[in-house]
Amino acid sequence: MHLSRSKRIGIVGSVLTLAVVALTGCSGSSTAATGDGPAAGSSSSGSWAKSQGTIVFGAVPDQAGSDANNKPLEDYIAKETGYKVEYYPTADYTALIAASVAGKVDVMSSGGLQYVQATNKGAALMPVAATLSSPDVEDPGYYSVAITKAGSSITSLKQAKGKTVCFVDPNSTSGFLFGLYQLSKAGVDVSTSGTDASGNPKFTAFTAYFAGAHDKSEQAVASGQCDLGFAEDSVAEPAVKKGDITALGKQYVPGGPLSISTKLPKDVQTKLAKVLSGASPDAIKKAGITLTDGFTQGYFGVRAEDASYYKSIRDLCSTIPSADCAK
Repeated sequence: MHLSRSKRIGIVGSVLTLAVVALTGCSGSSTAATGDGPAAGSSSSGSWAKSQGTIVFGAVPDQAGSDANNKPLEDYIAKETGYKVEYYPTADYTALIAASVAGKVDVMSSGGLQYVQATNKGAALMPVAATLSSPDVEDPGYYSVAITKAGSSITSLKQAKGKTVCFVDPNSTSGFLFGLYQLSKAGVDVSTSGTDASGNPKFTAFTAYFAGAHDKSEQAVASGQCDLGFAEDSVAEPAVKKGDITALGKQYVPGGPLSISTKLPKDVQTKLAKVLSGASPDAIKKAGITLTDGFTQGYFGVRAEDASYYKSIRDLCSTIPSADCAK
């Protein structure tokens, strides 16, 4: 789970039932159609990322202490399934995607774009839940917020031409893909003319700056390093209230998925789907797992979802070539 967005869980019984049914073999054709890996067969025909009986958990390391902050969920998975759970350390979005494609993780917590990118590159993953953005919501979606420095003369995204625009990372869902979408809707050309020395896209209409994290993108805009930019609502809205930045608009983003490897034995997939889709903070606590501050500050629950929930992201990847979702 990544702290910025991938740590939120609530229980929706009927949807959970559908998710578990899908794992038992009713959605094979739909899985293939969305680019997800094929459903695994019997226990004997499945495979594990590391070794039988060990679940390898990978997550986007958005903040320091990512392993420790994920520990309560890891411990819950271990207790409810009876399997050993190990954390797979990754340095950034790219490393997590590469690990999933290489089959090195059994469970992945990520943003929607990383999931789509991973499956586009052949990762055998199937989402079973989407994370919630706060403790008082049932919809796992959140918002990509377009921002500028408080008092800036920029009042519309149409003014982005010729300016410096802050993004989070080329693999960020709300901090890049949905930022490009908002610019495109405003009539700004989001086509590219190659890449820079770091391999990041160079845009023809504006200069892109990749801050590396949502809070850093907000800070770069607030300090004037960028003329405008994008950050997820959990970071942008408090800064707007403080008067550091001004919001120019926002766009709904599907909540980040908890995905499982479809290379795992089928019975293991079913068990993991049930556990992950029901892993509310209350359920984790009732299981005797200690909820740490780092965990509770970002993890609010999930709602059971499947691959169809991320269709809007796949559609954007098709209509915005500069997002390069297959990289």
